Amino acid sequence: MKNPETKIHYNRPQLRSMLIGAPVEILIAGRGTGKTEGVLAPKSAISYLGTMPRATGVIVGATYNQILTRTLPGLVKGWEMLGYKRDVHFVIGRAPSEKWIRQWNWPGPYRMPFKFNYCISWWNGALVYFVSQDIVGSSNGITIDWIIGDEAKYLKEERFNQELLPANRGIIPAFKNNPFHHGITLTTDMPTGSGGRWLLDKEKESDPIRANEILKIQKVISSLRANMERARKVDKPHYYKQIRVLEEEINDLRKNLLYYHEASSLENIHALGIDYIKQQLMLTTQYEFDTQILNLRLEKVEDGFYPDFDEDVHGYTSINNAFLEGLNYDFSKIEGIDCRRDADLDAKKGLHIAIDYNRRIHPLVVLQETKTELRIVKGLHSLFPKKLKDVVQKFCDYYKPHKTKIVYYWYDQTAVSDLNETRQCDDVVKILRKNGWQVVRMYMGIAPEHIDKYNMYGHLLQEDGHYNRSFRINRENAAALIRSINLAQAEIRKGGFGKLKLSEKDPKFPAEDATHYSDALDMLVWGLLESKIRYAAPSGSSLIMG
Repeated sequence: MKNPETKIHYNRPQLRSMLIGAPVEILIAGRGTGKTEGVLAPKSAISYLGTMPRATGVIVGATYNQILTRTLPGLVKGWEMLGYKRDVHFVIGRAPSEKWIRQWNWPGPYRMPFKFNYCISWWNGALVYFVSQDIVGSSNGITIDWIIGDEAKYLKEERFNQELLPANRGIIPAFKNNPFHHGITLTTDMPTGSGGRWLLDKEKESDPIRANEILKIQKVISSLRANMERARKVDKPHYYKQIRVLEEEINDLRKNLLYYHEASSLENIHALGIDYIKQQLMLTTQYEFDTQILNLRLEKVEDGFYPDFDEDVHGYTSINNAFLEGLNYDFSKIEGIDCRRDADLDAKKGLHIAIDYNRRIHPLVVLQETKTELRIVKGLHSLFPKKLKDVVQKFCDYYKPHKTKIVYYWYDQTAVSDLNETRQCDDVVKILRKNGWQVVRMYMGIAPEHIDKYNMYGHLLQEDGHYNRSFRINRENAAALIRSINLAQAEIRKGGFGKLKLSEKDPKFPAEDATHYSDALDMLVWGLLESKIRYAAPSGSSLIMG
């Protein structure tokens, strides 16, 4: 399908993926390395779709939003780089037309779907399902032949193993000797905290010796092809026969091979350019640069203030897929600029907020409670030289479509002190009211001792029955807060544990990753669980005990 005049540049991780061609592949790579366009696209088009006509594959994601807004656009671009055109060689989200079926004499997949809403139809009869973990049962009843997925660190390992892997075990006689049958290729940037650690453990199952053997044979094949190009016509069959023998040897080595590899963004510096790396140094925090660009393994601190926090247990994703489905796979309409894309919001309830006040950063944490959960739905912040008013306005803009314009504003004595002749809490209330919000002031007075908060989180995160509600946090909307939680260290103080605040005082430590964000969280959680402050909605709804 590829236009012979089109030249495509691939970097080293992408070339390793293509040359080794392992049925099962895990790639942990930095931002800008072309994981979707240069690994998932050729792997799916050539190895899976190309060698298994009429097969059924899956694009898996933590959310449908992720598949639609981040994975699918890059995948389509990668396929088009190879010469495959949308609505010519593949059709997304709708049943193939009669004209298209006649054009390709389309046989359809061995297992025809009832609906094509969440499918891609390939020209050779193959089919690709979209399976997201936020849509319960999206993989029920399907039998599949291969799986690909990007941003795999957000996948829940248990659900992946229990719901999707059993479906990847069907028997198709036509694919009996195909090494790619039931293949899996997952890509992601470096997992941080507890989420996605299972992908790093796959390195133990990898077979680098077999992978290197394949690369050696590929080098020999490359030499033979070059010689064949220069050889006389009568000698070409001799080279062709040698190449075929070596390719069969490679296919034998590929059987059941798991290939694990890592790559930093520097692997693609010739395409990204040094200016991109410099730009990322300025635009990202040190923590983000180390993990997302340099691809370094930076795990959760051992002596943490939140030792029981587990991103896989306490984290969740929740996207309004109906909103996204209305876009009809038109990538130009993807926006996600406000809360309409969030499915974890109750439109009939108000929002709780708390802010941490300092010069470098103003983090604002948003919570909405249920009878059983304290649910962190969003984290927002403004960085110096922007000020407190900027993050409050950002909150107002994001939640403008929210129907219940009631906000419970939790603050302690740090927001009451005069600053430039105005109290910070008054500034917050003024901006909220200007944007049409009814504000319920939740003044807590003096903040609790660190040891009391430490003990509170011990009960809450362990879910030992001390509280009648659990703690959950939106992984996509509150990523910076999660980093702050994971990096918050504890120290021994007189009378118990305290939160180590050195990161706040270090100007070289990224403000987003310091303890400021978690301090705002502490205010909300303590207020709702331990302050015993009563509150009621301005509309006169029933009284609630914190």
